[in-house]
Amino acid sequence: MTAASGGRRTRPYAGTGGRTQAPDATLSIDTQITAHTGHEGRLLSEQHQLVLDLCSEPRAVSELAGLLQLPVGVITVMVTDLRQRQMVSTRAPVDMSRNDNVTHRLMERVHAALQAQYEEETRGARGAN
Repeated sequence: MTAASGGRRTRPYAGTGGRTQAPDATLSIDTQITAHTGHEGRLLSEQHQLVLDLCSEPRAVSELAGLLQLPVGVITVMVTDLRQRQMVSTRAPVDMSRNDNVTHRLMERVHAALQAQYEEETRGARGAN
């Protein structure tokens, strides 16, 4: 959410026209969203554009909600809007319950990402003191 003039924050549901539930029930918090290219010049709300920008690489609905500090319901409505305009594609997450889906390379990537996040957070905490 961004601050409007006068220091006020935009209400979470402003970008969805007050809609709180997506008309498509197939979206869940772990649905993966990927933006398509070639959507430049189309009129979008600021929040819709932020979703598109963040989805240049696959992102989960829950991840978008956390990054944009918006309720999951708002994100699902915006993703549905973008999918109806054919600006994003969605897919169900990979079933990780099967052992053959968890590879050593995947675990190394998860570990590296968590380590980088930890280091960034500890640097930020030291800088704030």
